[in-house]
Amino acid sequence: MTTDRPALRFEALDSWRGLCALWVVLYHFRAVSHAYDWLWVRTGDIAVDFFFVLSGFVLTHAYGEGLKSPASRWQFLIRRVGRLYPLHLVTLAAVLFLELARWTVSLVIGGSMGRPAFTGDTDLWALPANIFLVHALGIFRDFTWNIPSWSISIEWTLCLLFAAASIVRKPLLVASVFAAVGFLTTLWMSTLDWYPPEGHTAFVRGVYGFFLGALVYQFFSALRARNVSLPGWLEWLAPLLLASTVLFKHWQIPVVPPLLFGAMVLIFAAQSGPLSRALKQRALSYLGEISYSIYLVHYVLVLIAFGAASVLEAVFGFDAMTVRGPFNAVVINMPNAWIGDFAALGFLGLTIAVASATYHWVENPGRRRFNDLSKKIAAP
Repeated sequence: MTTDRPALRFEALDSWRGLCALWVVLYHFRAVSHAYDWLWVRTGDIAVDFFFVLSGFVLTHAYGEGLKSPASRWQFLIRRVGRLYPLHLVTLAAVLFLELARWTVSLVIGGSMGRPAFTGDTDLWALPANIFLVHALGIFRDFTWNIPSWSISIEWTLCLLFAAASIVRKPLLVASVFAAVGFLTTLWMSTLDWYPPEGHTAFVRGVYGFFLGALVYQFFSALRARNVSLPGWLEWLAPLLLASTVLFKHWQIPVVPPLLFGAMVLIFAAQSGPLSRALKQRALSYLGEISYSIYLVHYVLVLIAFGAASVLEAVFGFDAMTVRGPFNAVVINMPNAWIGDFAALGFLGLTIAVASATYHWVENPGRRRFNDLSKKIAAP
C-alpha cells in the first residue's frame, strides 16, 4: 500500500491553509474595530470551503491510488482518526470546562451570564454527537459546542465516504459524480426563497468542496503527466480570486466560491511563481503546519474573551459588550476602533502561540501514535 506521504509536497498550499485559518480567527473575534467592519473579515467563514477543496485535492494525491484493499482502507481511516480526533476531543473538553465555569459563576452571582448555561450551542443533548463527530450531519439546525468543529465532523464523514468510494476504482468518475451532485444541490438550495440553516447544509457543502478538490487534483495530475506547467504569472490572480469569493459570499451565491478556491488550488499546486516562493518561507510554512490547531483552538480563546467580558458586565457593571453590524451581532466593546484593531492583532498572536503548544503537545503526538498503529495493520 502507498499511503506514506508522496515526495511531492504542496508547501505553498500548506501556507495558504495557515493564512485561511487566521482568516477564520478574525471572523470569530468579534470586537469593535475597523477590522470587524471590513467585509473581508465578516465573510471569513467562506475560508472553510477552501479547506474542503484543499482536503479533497491533498487526500486524492496522497491516497487516491493506494486504497486498493480492506487493510489499506483501514490504515487510511486510522490515520485520519489520529489526524482529527485527539485535538478535537481536547478542545471539546475545554469548551465543556468553560461552560461548567460559566454555570458556576452564574450560581455565585445569582443570575445567568448571557443565556443560561448548557442551552443553545452548548446544549447537553448535542454533546454526545460532538464526541462522535456526527454533530454537523443535519441532526441540529445550528452548529454546537466548539463551533468550528462542524467542518471536522464533515471532514471525518467525507473520509469514510472517500474510503468507501475507493472500492469502485474509478476515482475520476466518483469525483465527478459527487462534485456534480454537490454543485447541483447547492445551486438548487440557493434558488429557494428560504435558504436552509447551516446545520442542514453542511454535508452538501463539504461533499461539493471535497470532491471538487479531488477533480482539481485529477486535472493537475493529467497536466503533470503531459509535462504541462501552469505559468507562474497566474499566481497574481490570487487577490482577484479571493476578492471574488468574498463578493459571492456577500451576494449569497454559495455555488461559486468553491470553484474559485479550486482555481487557486490548481494555480498554487504548480508552485512556479513568485508568490509561491514567498509562501514557502518558514514562518508561513509553520502557520500551515499548525493550521489545524489554529482552527480548533481559536474558538476556545474566543469563548474565554467573551466570558471575561460577561464577567465584567455582570459583576463589575462595565459596558463590556455591545450590539453592532448588519446582523446585530454581540461584540466586545473597545474604547475605540484602533484599540480594537490592536486587540485583534494581539488575539491572532495569542492564538498562534496556543496553537503551537497544542500542535506539539496534542496534535502531533496523537497523529504519530495513530500512524504507528496503522503501520501494524500492514505488518505481516
